Amino acid sequence: MNTIKQIQENPNYINRHILTYDEMASAKPGNSQEPLVNVRKYDSSIIAEHEQSDMQVYTGESILVRDTVARKLAAVNKQLKADSNLRLRVVYGFLHPKVQEKYFRERKAALRRDNPELSEYKLIRLVHDFIAVPDVAGHPMGAAVDLTLVDNSNNPIDIGNEISDYPNPDIIKTFAKVNPDQASYRKILHDAMAAQGFAPFYGEWWHFSYGDREWAAFYGKEAAIYGVIDYTNV
Repeated sequence: MNTIKQIQENPNYINRHILTYDEMASAKPGNSQEPLVNVRKYDSSIIAEHEQSDMQVYTGESILVRDTVARKLAAVNKQLKADSNLRLRVVYGFLHPKVQEKYFRERKAALRRDNPELSEYKLIRLVHDFIAVPDVAGHPMGAAVDLTLVDNSNNPIDIGNEISDYPNPDIIKTFAKVNPDQASYRKILHDAMAAQGFAPFYGEWWHFSYGDREWAAFYGKEAAIYGVIDYTNV
């Protein structure tokens, strides 16, 4: 296993900067009509398990993403199995805009209680470090995924903490001070996703996207590929 210092100096970490709301908002939304598909469409060995039940009213047990995202995740999973005997476990893909808004409101209320001195402007940008502001969020575009690693027996890999472990904000960052094994697994996940063109969000080790405004901002593109999905027409 590599040391944390070696991992953090790895050139595959393209940009350690945690993108802000304003940076993501600077990228124009896209308008691709690419369909949503099951995240396991191209590789049924990907584990797909809802972390919460709030999307089941819309998608049942399925986790949906854009077709290109599903293809890329299949390629990531294939590489992980070949190189490390690991597989992906996806817990979030497409989020209905109402669900994204609910998560944002809840986190905003919690952070307002903890930071009553903040202006609305600063509060919104603080919330964005944990839950994306809905107008730039990748999940309602079907372009973002929250995922982790499991072994061949579906046992979870220790990457330092659980997905959405917001009470421990320092450890959720990709470059958090975790032990060397945990840091190495974060690197494995990061590098496999980046190799397929996903953009990491360094504020949360589990969050990656392709084709949304975050992805566009991360790679210096003027516009995203996708926009928010009107789920009533899906």
